[in-house]
Amino acid sequence: MAGHGHVGKTDVAALERFLADSTTAAPSQYAFVRRGKVMCFYADSRVALEAGARCFPDREFSVIDIHARKVVLPH
Repeated sequence: MAGHGHVGKTDVAALERFLADSTTAAPSQYAFVRRGKVMCFYADSRVALEAGARCFPDREFSVIDIHARKVVLPH
């Protein structure tokens, strides 16, 4: 999973831009961001991490807690 270092910071910045430009609130607590693009939202971070790992074996994605503005890491 991306989320470490520069990639995670880039994805958090992309999420912040997305939310600033949006006219509505985020539909769920966790955002799935890949390569600087907000892809979708999840209510459960574990589900988001599992879906990302299945769909993107290169692990170039971040799951971000919208309220904390921090990347969620797998346990």
